[in-house]
Amino acid sequence: MPLSEEEQRILQEMEQKLREHDRDFVERVSHGSHRLQASRGARWSGVIFLAGTVLLLGSFRSSLALAIFGVLVMLVSALVFAQCLGPGERPPPDSAPADDRYGRHRESYGGRAGSGVDWSEMRRRLRSRFGRRD
Repeated sequence: MPLSEEEQRILQEMEQKLREHDRDFVERVSHGSHRLQASRGARWSGVIFLAGTVLLLGSFRSSLALAIFGVLVMLVSALVFAQCLGPGERPPPDSAPADDRYGRHRESYGGRAGSGVDWSEMRRRLRSRFGRRD
Protein backbone atom coordinates (compact mmCIF):
# COMPACT_ATOMS: atom_id res chain seq x y z
CA MET A 1 0.00 0.00 0.00
CA PRO A 2 1.58 3.35 -1.02
CA LEU A 3 1.98 6.16 1.47
CA SER A 4 -0.35 9.12 1.34
CA GLU A 5 1.04 12.58 0.54
CA GLU A 6 0.81 13.55 4.20
CA GLU A 7 2.73 10.44 5.28
CA GLN A 8 5.39 11.06 2.62
CA ARG A 9 5.78 14.66 3.80
CA ILE A 10 6.14 13.54 7.43
CA LEU A 11 8.68 10.88 6.42
CA GLN A 12 10.72 13.44 4.46
CA GLU A 13 10.70 15.82 7.44
CA MET A 14 11.89 13.02 9.72
CA GLU A 15 14.70 12.13 7.28
CA GLN A 16 15.75 15.78 7.05
CA LYS A 17 15.85 16.13 10.85
CA LEU A 18 17.87 12.93 11.13
CA ARG A 19 20.37 14.24 8.55
CA GLU A 20 20.69 17.51 10.48
CA HIS A 21 21.09 15.98 13.94
CA ASP A 22 23.00 12.73 13.43
CA ARG A 23 25.16 12.96 10.31
CA ASP A 24 27.52 10.19 11.43
CA PHE A 25 24.67 7.69 11.63
CA VAL A 26 23.29 8.74 8.25
CA GLU A 27 26.76 8.40 6.72
CA ARG A 28 27.21 4.87 8.13
CA VAL A 29 23.76 3.69 7.07
CA SER A 30 23.90 5.23 3.60
CA HIS A 31 27.07 3.33 2.69
CA GLY A 32 25.77 -0.16 3.49
CA SER A 33 25.24 -1.14 -0.14
CA HIS A 34 28.67 0.24 -1.06
CA ARG A 35 30.30 -2.24 1.29
CA LEU A 36 28.82 -5.13 -0.64
CA GLN A 37 30.03 -3.67 -3.94
CA ALA A 38 33.45 -2.98 -2.43
CA SER A 39 33.79 -6.55 -1.19
CA ARG A 40 32.86 -7.89 -4.63
CA GLY A 41 35.38 -5.53 -6.24
CA ALA A 42 38.04 -6.62 -3.76
CA ARG A 43 37.40 -10.29 -4.54
CA TRP A 44 37.55 -9.73 -8.30
CA SER A 45 40.71 -7.66 -8.01
CA GLY A 46 42.28 -10.49 -5.99
CA VAL A 47 41.38 -13.00 -8.71
CA ILE A 48 42.78 -10.68 -11.39
CA PHE A 49 45.94 -10.19 -9.33
CA LEU A 50 46.43 -13.97 -9.23
CA ALA A 51 45.85 -14.14 -12.99
CA GLY A 52 48.51 -11.46 -13.48
CA THR A 53 50.88 -13.44 -11.29
CA VAL A 54 50.29 -16.58 -13.33
CA LEU A 55 50.82 -14.59 -16.53
CA LEU A 56 54.06 -13.15 -15.15
CA LEU A 57 55.45 -16.48 -14.00
CA GLY A 58 54.28 -18.37 -17.06
CA SER A 59 55.64 -15.96 -19.65
CA PHE A 60 58.77 -14.56 -18.05
CA ARG A 61 61.16 -16.92 -19.84
CA SER A 62 59.45 -16.81 -23.22
CA SER A 63 58.17 -13.24 -23.62
CA LEU A 64 59.33 -10.24 -21.64
CA ALA A 65 56.45 -8.15 -23.05
CA LEU A 66 53.85 -10.57 -21.64
CA ALA A 67 55.66 -10.61 -18.31
CA ILE A 68 55.59 -6.80 -18.16
CA PHE A 69 51.89 -6.91 -19.05
CA GLY A 70 51.40 -9.37 -16.17
CA VAL A 71 53.12 -6.95 -13.79
CA LEU A 72 50.87 -4.11 -15.01
CA VAL A 73 47.79 -6.27 -14.48
CA MET A 74 48.99 -7.02 -10.96
CA LEU A 75 49.62 -3.33 -10.26
CA VAL A 76 46.21 -2.20 -11.47
CA SER A 77 44.41 -4.95 -9.57
CA ALA A 78 46.34 -4.08 -6.40
CA LEU A 79 45.31 -0.43 -6.77
CA VAL A 80 41.68 -1.45 -7.26
CA PHE A 81 41.91 -3.73 -4.23
CA ALA A 82 43.30 -0.89 -2.10
CA GLN A 83 40.56 1.41 -3.37
CA CYS A 84 37.89 -1.12 -2.42
CA LEU A 85 39.22 -1.66 1.09
CA GLY A 86 40.16 1.88 2.08
CA PRO A 87 38.07 4.62 0.48
CA GLY A 88 40.52 7.44 1.25
CA GLU A 89 40.18 10.40 3.51
CA ARG A 90 36.95 12.33 3.49
CA PRO A 91 36.40 15.82 4.79
CA PRO A 92 34.14 16.22 7.81
CA PRO A 93 30.49 16.74 6.82
CA ASP A 94 30.44 20.28 8.26
CA SER A 95 33.40 21.49 6.20
CA ALA A 96 32.02 20.80 2.70
CA PRO A 97 29.13 22.54 0.94
CA ALA A 98 26.14 20.27 0.46
CA ASP A 99 26.21 19.45 -3.24
CA ASP A 100 25.18 15.83 -3.34
CA ARG A 101 22.48 13.96 -1.48
CA TYR A 102 24.83 12.99 1.37
CA GLY A 103 26.05 16.52 2.02
CA ARG A 104 29.50 16.05 0.41
CA HIS A 105 31.11 18.46 -2.00
CA ARG A 106 31.61 16.80 -5.38
CA GLU A 107 34.97 18.46 -6.13
CA SER A 108 36.49 16.76 -3.08
CA TYR A 109 35.97 13.41 -4.77
CA GLY A 110 37.53 13.97 -8.17
CA GLY A 111 34.30 15.37 -9.62
CA ARG A 112 32.25 12.26 -8.90
CA ALA A 113 30.16 11.84 -5.81
CA GLY A 114 31.16 8.76 -3.87
CA SER A 115 34.33 7.93 -5.78
CA GLY A 116 36.20 7.81 -2.47
CA VAL A 117 39.43 9.44 -3.65
CA ASP A 118 40.40 12.94 -2.63
CA TRP A 119 42.69 13.69 -5.59
CA SER A 120 43.52 17.24 -4.47
CA GLU A 121 44.72 15.95 -1.09
CA MET A 122 46.71 13.19 -2.79
CA ARG A 123 48.40 15.70 -5.13
CA ARG A 124 49.20 17.98 -2.18
CA ARG A 125 50.82 15.10 -0.27
CA LEU A 126 52.89 13.99 -3.26
CA ARG A 127 54.09 17.54 -3.89
CA SER A 128 55.06 18.01 -0.25
CA ARG A 129 56.79 14.64 -0.11
CA PHE A 130 58.85 15.08 -3.28
CA GLY A 131 59.56 18.77 -2.81
CA ARG A 132 57.74 20.13 -5.87
CA ARG A 133 55.81 23.32 -5.25
CA ASP A 134 53.36 25.08 -7.58
